[in-house]
Amino acid sequence: MPVTTPGNPARPGIAELADRRARDPARQLALRNTAIVAGGTAVVGAYGLARWWQDGFDGRFKTTNEGWFSQDTDYGGADKLGHAYINYANVRLLTPLFQTAGNSHQASVRLAGLTTVGIFTAVEVVDGYSRKYRFSPQDALMNVAGAAFGVLMESRQDLDDKFDFRFAYRPSPGSGFEPFGDYSGQRYLMVAKADGFDALRRIPVLRYLEFSVGYQARGFEPGGERRRDIYLGVGLNLSRLLADSAYGGQMHSTPVQRATDRMFDLLQFPTAVYANKRLD
Repeated sequence: MPVTTPGNPARPGIAELADRRARDPARQLALRNTAIVAGGTAVVGAYGLARWWQDGFDGRFKTTNEGWFSQDTDYGGADKLGHAYINYANVRLLTPLFQTAGNSHQASVRLAGLTTVGIFTAVEVVDGYSRKYRFSPQDALMNVAGAAFGVLMESRQDLDDKFDFRFAYRPSPGSGFEPFGDYSGQRYLMVAKADGFDALRRIPVLRYLEFSVGYQARGFEPGGERRRDIYLGVGLNLSRLLADSAYGGQMHSTPVQRATDRMFDLLQFPTAVYANKRLD
């Protein structure tokens, strides 16, 4: 019941206040956004404590110059592309999540970009205080570059229809299944989809093809034979095949199709053939 005092209007009770808050869309949206940000931060933090920061911290902030893609770096640049890719993928996955929470697409892209850069910049800072790692300016820059590319692709549907940034993984010899840590098994690809270009889409066979250029560094583990390779590939556009075979030619028409398309956008399945050129 509302509480009244002489000379004062009735004050709302707890139940009425709760009802008002439940009817406040902006407040509820802010809570959902906060939950997404907090959840993402918690997941990355938990993974870091389990896999990266097991040796603890020493309280001193340390930096290192890791270089970029040369043969004398620790991983031949595969780790740098990994930083760019994980930030790119994070933006592409968080954007629809923020939209589902009730944000506009533009606001969702902004939130996904800021959340991604914030989380992974924090990871680099924590690395600086850890006993095992150091803050790497190169890693931090690649994080921002990957997130920015994700924001660009989410903001420009015309570019997203034409290009993908994908990750392929095959365990390297002697390694278990460890996609994030087995750098020698990672391949990063920039893919151009014929279906995204009006002139090519109208050609019956060509519309199902895509063309890629990729990079892989192998043998950078102790005792390995170091080599860096550039790849050129031709493959099948699985999103277009799915649309034509199951959705009457419509792209991104249902939640299930959109989720499947996002998986095809981010991961390279074994549906391509490659020619490679060794750099070393």
